[in-house]
Amino acid sequence: MLEAKVRAIEGVDLYDPIQVVEMCMVLNVVVLKMFRTPNFINYTETQCLITHLKAYCNKMAEVMHDEKLLIHFFQENLSMTTLSWYIKFHQAV
Repeated sequence: MLEAKVRAIEGVDLYDPIQVVEMCMVLNVVVLKMFRTPNFINYTETQCLITHLKAYCNKMAEVMHDEKLLIHFFQENLSMTTLSWYIKFHQAV
């Protein structure tokens, strides 16, 4: 039964490059192999927004010159409602 299901989906391109690219919020981002994403404290709407943004910028100081990289990793410090808002905002833009 499992073999039949595998044969049924063989040839189906589940990772169509056009569809994958459409899911990216920031295109042409280059992340160097040596770059390590800092550990972020997620924003949960109970903290001061300005303080949180300053903390994000401080942790990303190493790549402050790369706007695409800053935007690409910004979602890593959001959670729940703020992450949903951010994703919807980028889909609308």
